[in-house]
Amino acid sequence: MKAKPARAGLYVHFPFCRKKCPYCHFASAVYDEVSFVAWREGLSLEASRWADLGWEFDTLYLGGGTPSILSPSDVKYLRDKLAAHLKLAPVEFTLEANPSGDVDEAVLAGWVRAGVTRLSVGVQSFDDRILAILGRDYSAARAKEIIRGAGGAGFAAIGLDLMIGVPGETRDALEKTLDEAAALSPDHVSLYILENVEGLPFEDVLRAYPVDDDEAADAFETAAVRLETMGLRRYEISNFARPGRECRHNLKYWRSETFLGLGPSAASHSGLERWTNSDSLGKWLDKLRGGEDPREEIVALDEGQAWREAFVVGLRLVRGIDLAEFRKRFGVDVGERFAEEIAELRENSLLIFERGTLRIPEERMLVSNRILSRFV
Repeated sequence: MKAKPARAGLYVHFPFCRKKCPYCHFASAVYDEVSFVAWREGLSLEASRWADLGWEFDTLYLGGGTPSILSPSDVKYLRDKLAAHLKLAPVEFTLEANPSGDVDEAVLAGWVRAGVTRLSVGVQSFDDRILAILGRDYSAARAKEIIRGAGGAGFAAIGLDLMIGVPGETRDALEKTLDEAAALSPDHVSLYILENVEGLPFEDVLRAYPVDDDEAADAFETAAVRLETMGLRRYEISNFARPGRECRHNLKYWRSETFLGLGPSAASHSGLERWTNSDSLGKWLDKLRGGEDPREEIVALDEGQAWREAFVVGLRLVRGIDLAEFRKRFGVDVGERFAEEIAELRENSLLIFERGTLRIPEERMLVSNRILSRFV
């Protein structure tokens, strides 16, 4: 499929970890050298399939899995291979990192030299007891060591992932994590409630030690308020950043901009079409080696579906949707199309309309699914 030239995001899925976390629902497997070499071959083949796409990629995001298994030379090799086929000129290059034994000061500095500008560290908690419950293979002290090292390595931005709603989490444990995060002064924090563990080993843990949803929601809001006091402004339901340090790549998702995903399970969006690759490394690679399309789920969107999806994901942003901008982009007056739904939600304090912008109140962000379902 050809598309008009556009500034777009490039996502690369690294489908390997040193071990599989019991709560993880992402497509990943335990790392081995043979599979890694095969994945690298597949990326080159897949990138070559899109060589005539015409998009210029101004963000690059290396996610997983555990991309921090990659050495600086691996990251440079990967970037060079992608640039050989695609118009790659990233102003932001994010690498997701696990604060494990693969990472030290030399590796951090090497990633910067390889072009990484933004490090996203999957800390989850600064409480060792919580880390043990989650099956993480590092200590809080190790996580702090890596983040401090990253601060001196020259990254333009450093982000942390923190998790709420873990069995056994106490208010003291949460406060400890927030205190440690404040001391490290990150540029960005992604704050998640543990969920989507159906069919995973962690489901047994939750069954034995259930988490009260209301308590988890209260803990999330406590954390959100604390992050604001650190100078981290909420800009999306689960994301907080210092002004100007928002994740540009992820903003493309919430703004319904174009992005291309490479690797097993990676998703893409071209405006009027979205698709997902096979989540099996073997199947994905076999198709590419055979000159076949590795995509398994391709959805063609008519104009009505495209603007509705853009409207729904756009309301995830704290700034909401400027209705005049939306009308200019999609040719649709959503205030008119959804007049009844908007009026009812405003009456129930679930939507705010002011200065031409429609947005969800921050205190209602955790019930956003209930609000957004009205527009699907």
